[in-house]
Amino acid sequence: MAAYVVIDLNVADPAGFQQYVDGVTPLLEKAGGRNVLTDGDALVLEGDWAPPTLVIHEFRDRAAVQEFWDSPEYQPFKHLRRRYSTVKVVVGETA
Repeated sequence: MAAYVVIDLNVADPAGFQQYVDGVTPLLEKAGGRNVLTDGDALVLEGDWAPPTLVIHEFRDRAAVQEFWDSPEYQPFKHLRRRYSTVKVVVGETA
């Protein structure tokens, strides 16, 4: 069952945030995740949710997402991400 990490991303400092992207991408791939979508102009069909940037990652399952999220290697990058952006993150898993 694939799991999808949906991120509502607001980058305050693009140059600083690039450090996060450069460091996290190999960790994401090592954990079996992949970036499916990064869209700075998502189409809102209904409602008032309008993420500045919509990001979606795919993992094999929810447990893989949690393992990545809690991994010691990822922890310093969470702090870096928080320095240069704000996010809302949810995870959904296919049936």
